[in-house]
Amino acid sequence: MHAAIRITLCLLAAIATVDEARAQALTPPGPRGNTPTINMPGQGPDASVPDILNGPPQDEIDKRKKAGGGETVPNELCVIFAPSVDAEMPLRFAGDFDLKPTRDFTMGGLGLRVHLMRIADGADIDKVFERASADQRPLWVQKNFVYHSSVGDAAAQQYALQQIHADAAAAKASGGAGVVIGLVDSGVDLAHESLRGAHIKGIDVVDGDAVNAETHGTVIASILVGQGPLHGVAPKADLIAVRAFHEVDAKLGAAESSSFFLSLGIDTAVKNGAQVINLSLTGPQDKLVAQMVNEALLHKVGIIAAAGNEGPKAGPAYPAAQDGVIAVTATDAKDRLYKRANQGDYISVAAPGVDILGAKPGGSYDFFSGTSMATGYVTGVAALLMATDKGLTVTQLRKAVEGSAVDLGAPARDPAFGAGRIDAASAIDLLP
Repeated sequence: MHAAIRITLCLLAAIATVDEARAQALTPPGPRGNTPTINMPGQGPDASVPDILNGPPQDEIDKRKKAGGGETVPNELCVIFAPSVDAEMPLRFAGDFDLKPTRDFTMGGLGLRVHLMRIADGADIDKVFERASADQRPLWVQKNFVYHSSVGDAAAQQYALQQIHADAAAAKASGGAGVVIGLVDSGVDLAHESLRGAHIKGIDVVDGDAVNAETHGTVIASILVGQGPLHGVAPKADLIAVRAFHEVDAKLGAAESSSFFLSLGIDTAVKNGAQVINLSLTGPQDKLVAQMVNEALLHKVGIIAAAGNEGPKAGPAYPAAQDGVIAVTATDAKDRLYKRANQGDYISVAAPGVDILGAKPGGSYDFFSGTSMATGYVTGVAALLMATDKGLTVTQLRKAVEGSAVDLGAPARDPAFGAGRIDAASAIDLLP
């Protein structure tokens, strides 16, 4: 696997000392559970169709999980330093443990310096990690956890916009004009007929080249800001499409990222003015990604994430299960829960996510299923709310989305549907 292939912020009070930075950074942002899962949605118009994203071979996954804590990128560590360390310290640290620095970035807000380092071939990964973790120079050292993006396949008409009354809401909110959405995902086909008229800025943090046209990112972008043959929820919003995933199967649209690149992707979206960020992905509980998400929330950026597609018995999915994040599950045209969706107290709301019409690279269209798609609809509604109320806070956003939802399942909030299925028009009416 390519070392740089991996897929998820900011403004804190000034840090007086390195010790204070260490204390803040070493305090994990509040998770709502502790069991990591990987987002694996189902496929197509028929819920019985098997998953289209199977990920790497099982023997490779077992190797990655050997040291525990979830699937990881082989031979890679994320090393986080305080903002005030001298420029040579990361290099000295790398030399002491025979590590090769490959990429780095400075986290907005806290100013933490995040380095991706590669373990020498033939070295005992567990021993290197144990020794490096005990060193007092970095704030912390962690494995580079793997994140998966996923897609589904084919079916019917574009029911979702009608079901959530998106058109009426978009008319009141000028289509989300003036709001900046961040999409951290695989590449987006900017030339697609349903996207070329949209206001999209593509940024590739994986390869640094022109953004590749890939399936998952293109699908979510079309749900958010699609125009022409396919209408998005907030077609007039600005979209910062950050490619932090690398597509590992072009035919299926399977994509993969990691702690380092997901964090870099979120940081890039925030630095480019994103007011709300769409994370249609899941992975394990991860200190680096959790820190980035926490900073985004402190920076008053809304974070909306997929609840996961591992089934009702699976544990919480991250970053959706982190405090402050709006976790989205999926429903179908008849408001029935997507059978592969995770369940739990961390679920915020439900949204259409079964048989969803989306754009595919090359100018084509198809139908997809999964909580990834549902997340796009909630993010689109969030953009409409922000366009309607320019001063809307992250807390007020959550209250509007949850308070206006159509109750489904057991009365009141429940672990399957959360507060219920979103209703864009009712959410806008709920604003002051």
